[in-house]
Amino acid sequence: MTQFDSAKAFRAPIYAPEAAVQEAASGSFADLVRLMAEGIADAQLALDRSSATMVQELADTFVDIVPAITEKISADGRVSFEHAAAQSVSLLALGVKPTFYQFSQATIEVSMDLKLVEQLNEDGTRKKGTMGLFAETANIRFERKLNRDVSVHSKITATLVPVPAPLRLDIPRRTTTE
Repeated sequence: MTQFDSAKAFRAPIYAPEAAVQEAASGSFADLVRLMAEGIADAQLALDRSSATMVQELADTFVDIVPAITEKISADGRVSFEHAAAQSVSLLALGVKPTFYQFSQATIEVSMDLKLVEQLNEDGTRKKGTMGLFAETANIRFERKLNRDVSVHSKITATLVPVPAPLRLDIPRRTTTE
């Protein structure tokens, strides 16, 4: 049996709350989309690892069960019970399964200015293939500081849905013989 290291089930945050960070004035829109996708992928990986950790915990947790109780009725009508010997069985073998989740939708809304930028050669001509879309929040922040009527909002929404457990995790059909 392989030992599962639950300490590796979760990754450290990209930026720890106590880490010093500096706000960027603008950034490539493509980088923003990529960072969102990577964040969702990291979160999905953490969900999958959490479920895998739970599978291991259920497989390693054993309880004693009585697999059979026989009821006997004597000729004079007395009822007695005979218990089979207790057996130690894992919770996973009993059919207790973790729930697996996946992101079905993720939305991030941020108020920002978008601008088309291009890189220039030393002679002032545009470099071929260097046009890009950039996102900037500095102007919106400046407007807010001047108490102008600027509607700024940010919103992050993620929808998680339960999904079926992996097929090989399903408990096989059992039969009892005497």
